[in-house]
Amino acid sequence: MFDKNRFAGELKRKRSVMVDEEQECYLCLKIFSAEDIDRATMNPNGEMRRYRALIWVRHMDENFITPTASGLPNPSWDSACILPLGIYEPFRYFLHVEVYRMCAKSDPGSSTGIVLVGKTRIPLPKLGHKICGRFGLVRPNDAPSSSSGSDLGCIAEGHIILDMEIKQFF
Repeated sequence: MFDKNRFAGELKRKRSVMVDEEQECYLCLKIFSAEDIDRATMNPNGEMRRYRALIWVRHMDENFITPTASGLPNPSWDSACILPLGIYEPFRYFLHVEVYRMCAKSDPGSSTGIVLVGKTRIPLPKLGHKICGRFGLVRPNDAPSSSSGSDLGCIAEGHIILDMEIKQFF
């Protein structure tokens, strides 16, 4: 015979177990360096160029900014961070990385001295899996295309080297 009260009690227990299993997740990230992110012919003092990377998962949430690194064309940060994700939903979020050249007052259109030299969007790994690699960057195209004159678009240039893993901390 079907006991409605017993069934409801079991269902409540199963729900509470499921909620307990949904632990807070974190993105553990190591950002090593960038490769070929700037043209060496732009400035003979390329070794004086300084770069920072801005990293986030969800817009308006917590982000990470690397320390300033010098070098051309391969700045090295060797930085690590942990970004909170909340309850992890696979395949919903991406890691966003933008690399900026700092103190670049001579660049056209840069009144702030900060110029975007490359960006990428990388799918987050599954829970407990680690992704290590070299990921392509795109940068805004400075010159208008010959067809319309207004569509600037992007150019693939450079790579970012990092590893990331989604972890649960109990």
